[in-house]
Amino acid sequence: MIRVAPDPQRVIVGAFLVLAAVVCAVAPMPVVFRSVGVVLFSYLAFGMAGMPFAYLAALLAPPLGLLSGSVDWLVMLPIVMSGNLLAMLGLEYAWRYPALVLSPLLLVTPALFVQVTTRRELFAVELPWDDTRGAWITLHLLVALLGILTAFVLDRRRSQEAVRPGAPPSPRAPNRSGAPTEAPRGRRA
Repeated sequence: MIRVAPDPQRVIVGAFLVLAAVVCAVAPMPVVFRSVGVVLFSYLAFGMAGMPFAYLAALLAPPLGLLSGSVDWLVMLPIVMSGNLLAMLGLEYAWRYPALVLSPLLLVTPALFVQVTTRRELFAVELPWDDTRGAWITLHLLVALLGILTAFVLDRRRSQEAVRPGAPPSPRAPNRSGAPTEAPRGRRA
């Protein structure tokens, strides 16, 4: 799994990113930007604080977006929620290079399904994105790719910091039996 920030920093940054996703969902912006903001903060929460905060941002923020009273957000909420859930599941279970393809595709799968089915006469419904269907899907794909690449960079940086060449070994490193050794105390004469 991904390497996350140390514990107090992880919780503070994760909580901040979850709250930023909630603010994005409630803000009086067009629906596409609200949804993209939630997706972006979900991926950033994954990169900085791990999967629990990513799930919180992806699944808690959209329903709280109903506080804004937007009818368009209510109509698009099932698409946003299902896409976010699928994207986070793809990110969790295909972490590393398969996630680069799988998570963005799972993010837009519900939107693509709705786009295809609403063109048929039986399921014809007018959605708030009718004039910008392609832009919705493209923007979500690009933001998901950006979020995953950011998580890759953060994970790589943390792995390099963990194994710095030339760093002195820990004075309380365990010996071969697993018991901690005492720190060296200077030379005796």
